[in-house]
Amino acid sequence: MTEPLAALDQADLGYGPQSVLAGVDFAVRPGDFIAVVGPNGGGKSTLLRSLLGSLPLLRGVRRAADPLRVGFVPQELKLDRELPLSALDLAEMGGWGRAGAALPATAALERVGMAERAHQRFATLSGGQKQRVLLARALVCAPQLLLLDEPVSGVDAAATAAIYEVLAGCARSGGAVVLVTHHPEAVAGRVSAVYRAEGGRVARVPPEAA
Repeated sequence: MTEPLAALDQADLGYGPQSVLAGVDFAVRPGDFIAVVGPNGGGKSTLLRSLLGSLPLLRGVRRAADPLRVGFVPQELKLDRELPLSALDLAEMGGWGRAGAALPATAALERVGMAERAHQRFATLSGGQKQRVLLARALVCAPQLLLLDEPVSGVDAAATAAIYEVLAGCARSGGAVVLVTHHPEAVAGRVSAVYRAEGGRVARVPPEAA
């Protein structure tokens, strides 16, 4: 079996002394497209942050390939509307301080269907357009692992379909994708596995049970 790009072994995840998820075994390998579902407060975002390495584990082990290029797409990005940042400016931020393979920001915007908006101020874009720019920013570093926290929340159907197709393409090309979503039915037929975070645990479930 292929070595994981990132994994959590018997890990307790949480904040300070408060455990949110316990005994987590979770591995992501090249080509995986994993959906993480569950109720609000169930620990989905905690799982992503722990896998990313931005949240220290309370117990257990986090393993990751070295080096590992990771792209992250938040649910939304709050920016001062007065900041004169264009879509291209924001996409280019994905390459700051990164080494290794990279995708030009203009190519990343083209990939998500936002090339024609490259010089428009980010603050003036619609919700769906903003999320596609944030995905372009994550793609600029040519990530081996792409983590997304409800990236289509409040996004229209056309933009949602475009985002999911880009993610499926990343997995088909040998990258790995972990997507937090409240709508697993929207990625049915695309994902390789579904995990449910609820009641302090994370468990793999059949797609129809998500």
